[in-house]
Amino acid sequence: MAAWVVCALCALVIIKPQEFIPELAGIPLVHAAFGLTLLCVALDVVWRRLRPALAPQIVYALAFLAWAALTTALKRPAALEERGMQLATVAGIFVAIALAAASPRGLRLFAVLFVGCAVLTAAVAFVQAFEPYGCMLAAPDDWFGRGELEPDGRLCETSLDCRKDPPIPDGNYRCERPGPLRTSTIDGRVRYRGSLADPNELSLMAGMAIPFAIALGERPPRPRAPPRRRPPRRARPAPALPLLLTDRLLSRVAGALRALPVAAIIALIGAAVVLSRSRSGLIVYLAVLGLDFIRRSGVVGVVAACFVGPPMLLLGGRSGEEASESSEERVALLREAFAMIRRTKGIGVGAGQFGDESSFGLTAHNAYLLSAAETGLLGMCLFALVLYASLKVPLAIWLGDFEVDPAVKQLAPAILVSLCGALIGIFFLSWAYKDILYMALGASAALYGAARAGDRRVSVRVSAKEVLLVCGGMFALLVALNILLRFVG
Repeated sequence: MAAWVVCALCALVIIKPQEFIPELAGIPLVHAAFGLTLLCVALDVVWRRLRPALAPQIVYALAFLAWAALTTALKRPAALEERGMQLATVAGIFVAIALAAASPRGLRLFAVLFVGCAVLTAAVAFVQAFEPYGCMLAAPDDWFGRGELEPDGRLCETSLDCRKDPPIPDGNYRCERPGPLRTSTIDGRVRYRGSLADPNELSLMAGMAIPFAIALGERPPRPRAPPRRRPPRRARPAPALPLLLTDRLLSRVAGALRALPVAAIIALIGAAVVLSRSRSGLIVYLAVLGLDFIRRSGVVGVVAACFVGPPMLLLGGRSGEEASESSEERVALLREAFAMIRRTKGIGVGAGQFGDESSFGLTAHNAYLLSAAETGLLGMCLFALVLYASLKVPLAIWLGDFEVDPAVKQLAPAILVSLCGALIGIFFLSWAYKDILYMALGASAALYGAARAGDRRVSVRVSAKEVLLVCGGMFALLVALNILLRFVG
């Protein structure tokens, strides 16, 4: 029961139906779903449907979010209420998934939900890309068009067309493509809404869903059953199959049929990534596909990745002056992040305060450096430990000799590859407190609970040596980035 409710909670957070269905506006659906999730978790624990287990990343994640709230209280007390609510929401989603989905069925439901949301958002983006341009009105202070855009029914080719005899003389008009569910493009790049209103974030979320889609398309391995001895009996011989129709051929045909929906999902997500013109999304897309190819086919997978990669690199991403301006802006933001670390003596400016401190009014576009600039060096280390522990859990369960449910064994590499894609993507995005990232981290914690419920020998811990290595790696990353920025000039 709890797994179904927590999946509904995740769908509300990702899809945001309350933003495009007027009847749902103003109803606290997320809060109601969260409360119902906690109630269902308690009932499932009482009825022994769930066996809660403390995954190693839970402690680090809650410590990181608590430290982020504390730095905000110290540096910007006026923003504590707003940012504290955001951090509490992220923590609640993370803990809810870690507890409610901690069963083989719960993990499969989460995988189906995550893939379904990725397919819906990618389909919306795909349809959006082929709509005609129209005049759209943005909020008076939304000069970049990142918020809600309202179409006024006029067609256009450039923003200048929208300023000719406008219904609102001083309106902030943009020329964009409208899409389903009251969505629209931004600078011609497809996107969704809410948490995925940025094309780069939409591409990263969709890329993270690919390993789950591949895992769901596989036939789960059957547990070995002891052989049964049956008394010999005379039976009629089974009708012989035609010479060319063998069991092996039939199994391959069945596997090919199961792979068709997965191939369609991968193609749809690839099209959405290309249409979003997201360079980071393209890197994540190729990374997760390459890791899955290599995991399944070895050298053949490497060759296949080499054939798929170059065409995607040619078709996707931005180029020319637009790409150059974006790169220069990212470099300037990274420099400002280092300046904030030095100015606050490694304590940080407070969660969500980078944009207010930046001269560009933007975030760092690098989650690792953002965590250091906003929550200090301690927060950066805690954030890195969350990611490390979340990677270690599925890796240990996948490669370990444990007697766990086949669904758990099947989803462990999918969660690992999805998190690997996320770790690559957040190097270019400000996802230190992103709800979708913490959904994937919560799935890793739920995997630990589901595996430990099946085999009590499952135990994953982060040693003191590993803590030192992870923290040392983050400091080395800071040094490397600082040297690189000096080299760039």
